[in-house]
Amino acid sequence: MVLASCLQRCVRLLLFPIHLLACLGLWGSFYKKVFPYVMAKVAPIYNHKVYKQKQELFSNLRKFAGPSGQLTLLEIGTGTGTNFQFYPPGCRLTCTDPNPNFRKFLLKSLSENRHVKLEHLVVASGEKLHQIPDGTVDVVVCTLVLCSVTNVKQVLAEVLRVLRLGGAFYFLEHVAADHSSWTYFWQKVCDPAWKYFGDGCSLSRETEKELEKTNFSELHLRRIRVTPYWIPASPHIIGYAVKLRILCPTLEMTEASILLFRACLALLAMPIYLLSFLGIWEPFCRKIFFPFILEKLSAIHERKTKKQKQELFRNLPDFTGPSGELKLLEIGTGYGANFQFYPAGCKVTCTDINPNFQQGLSRNMNKNQHIHYERFLVAAGEDLHQVPSGSVDAVICTLVLCSVHSVNGTLKEVLRVLRPGGAFYFLEHVAADPSSWKYFWQQVCYPTWKLVFAGCCLTREPWKDLEEANFSELNVRHVSVALPWTPIQPHIIGYAVK
Repeated sequence: MVLASCLQRCVRLLLFPIHLLACLGLWGSFYKKVFPYVMAKVAPIYNHKVYKQKQELFSNLRKFAGPSGQLTLLEIGTGTGTNFQFYPPGCRLTCTDPNPNFRKFLLKSLSENRHVKLEHLVVASGEKLHQIPDGTVDVVVCTLVLCSVTNVKQVLAEVLRVLRLGGAFYFLEHVAADHSSWTYFWQKVCDPAWKYFGDGCSLSRETEKELEKTNFSELHLRRIRVTPYWIPASPHIIGYAVKLRILCPTLEMTEASILLFRACLALLAMPIYLLSFLGIWEPFCRKIFFPFILEKLSAIHERKTKKQKQELFRNLPDFTGPSGELKLLEIGTGYGANFQFYPAGCKVTCTDINPNFQQGLSRNMNKNQHIHYERFLVAAGEDLHQVPSGSVDAVICTLVLCSVHSVNGTLKEVLRVLRPGGAFYFLEHVAADPSSWKYFWQQVCYPTWKLVFAGCCLTREPWKDLEEANFSELNVRHVSVALPWTPIQPHIIGYAVK
């Protein structure tokens, strides 16, 4: 980053006249008048680039309509009103922007989109929405705004305040690229100039981290890249987050309450704890109980996630290597429940730390003759030394990161064995929102669940490890799998590219 700092100083030197005007208070007032004209030209081009993504993003807006049946929508940083065309007919719209010079462009856009009804036009920044009463909005929309606000955390706090319970926050924002990439290098170099010409816009903000810290009960977030890929604003996040639907009376429950319920559950499982103390449970679980119970549970989980898996694995052939053969490595293969989703002709290497799955695995291999099985390795996800570096097109991992000793260690091995441009596919149960009943019961069940199910951890947050890993692209969605009365309903699903 020494070179980036040097180039950044050169850029600042070239920008000195503008910096001087800004210090004298002349640049800001001048550019606030010019910026709307710039955006009126740039926004339609950008909208064309992300048209399909916006269409998909806003397709479920209607489901967040309040009890009245009408959708009340607040857009922060409306600008020229390029999102109006995606809003459902009859929605009641409040627009806010700190720059009053957008007004004529916004009104023009409204005249072209008569299916939406403008209720209020407010000149306000995202951090100060005091004119909007608490809990009065069904949906808040924010596109290409969090990059230029003064305080992202404060904006999200205001979003939560104005949203009703069960309301949603929709976002599409350009963000910082992976820190080890050339894109991030140029983001750091261009940042000083970009802020002046983008009206305060920052290229290197990690907005996704602020969203994860905010008290939303659900967060559906994907990373995408917008063409052209060489521009520093290409990396984006897109998705929506939901405000807690129902106030949970256990939010203030103390650790003592969790410990009490844990003790009750441990009493019920006392024979297992005793066998574990005597050193009998672990070998019995490994050889007999876990392979048997996993086969039964896998069949149920398979039925519940079949559609998600079909959708997840359908683009596997896109990652076929230069040889024309698709080489897959599956970590924690178990009984081979994923084989049916793999494309015909691909070569599969299976790994599992437990060799006692062989019987069920052989049955599934015989059922799925459309793929070539290369070898089976008894190996942990953290230690794949038998697999050469850069030799695999795709790595598959489903319901495995919950029980490995080190998620980071496993992801490092995944990156090592993948060729450049290869992909890591995952489907994992994860920790629920900390403010929910589900999370409370995950905390209660945690010790007994881990003992019974061979080290499986209920409260892991592997999406954070994925974000910190050195992938160039990450596509992750938070989903809920229909497994009622179990603590493993919250899942993440997606893929990451090396």
